[in-house]
Amino acid sequence: MLNKTYKLVTVFVVVLLVLGLALVACAKQEPAETGQPSAPAAQPALSYEAKAYTNSQYGFSIQYPKDWVERPEIVSGTIIAVFGVPGFIPGVSLSVRDADAPLTADWIVAANTAEGNTNVQVTSDLKETTLFDGTPAIAYTSSFTSGQYDIVSYATSVDKDGKRIRATVWTIDAFAPYDEAQFSEIARTLSVK
Repeated sequence: MLNKTYKLVTVFVVVLLVLGLALVACAKQEPAETGQPSAPAAQPALSYEAKAYTNSQYGFSIQYPKDWVERPEIVSGTIIAVFGVPGFIPGVSLSVRDADAPLTADWIVAANTAEGNTNVQVTSDLKETTLFDGTPAIAYTSSFTSGQYDIVSYATSVDKDGKRIRATVWTIDAFAPYDEAQFSEIARTLSVK
């Protein structure tokens, strides 16, 4: 009788060990390497209905408000896409430049001046941030004069493959007040993955 009980307990313990090890193995199992990129991190819900712009040449995208329209008349030089409300402001411009030097306030002033703007000022510190896709970026605010208009803006910049990709959300404060919460939300939808 003792021998049967011993065998039964031994079998029971072995079965528990096997099941326990199987559960641990299943819990720690990672997806097989497929050479495919992993699924993007879930983005937070946006405060606006969005449309997406994707640039396959430089490998980035952004989500901007659905009621904004393409503004090809503003595209020039390093500015490769612009979207804004039908009445012009606010808007978002996307630029690509060579990442030929570290991103500093002086570099930003020089780059914006090269686009034809005047009175360019970086009005905040350059802050490390994280885009909604998990990419580290630099965020800052700036002001400048474009033509006869005084512009205020929020921008995020990311360096990728020797290029500096920037999303700048801008307005003319006298016509459509600067909204840093919304502007930073739009700029942080920039995705370079």
